[in-house]
Amino acid sequence: MKVIAKSQDSLVTQQGLEVALTPLRTDLAVLKWMMGLMIAGVMSLVLKTFF
Repeated sequence: MKVIAKSQDSLVTQQGLEVALTPLRTDLAVLKWMMGLMIAGVMSLVLKTFF
């Protein structure tokens, strides 16, 4: 019985996983915005060069 109780303490719960992944989600959101802005800047330079 002690082995089962000990193993259940180390299980990952959905709520615990969401709390652990929250900083990663915010970092990914910032990276998406930065990549979008960078791609838009490069595209504007390309369009400016050829048109």
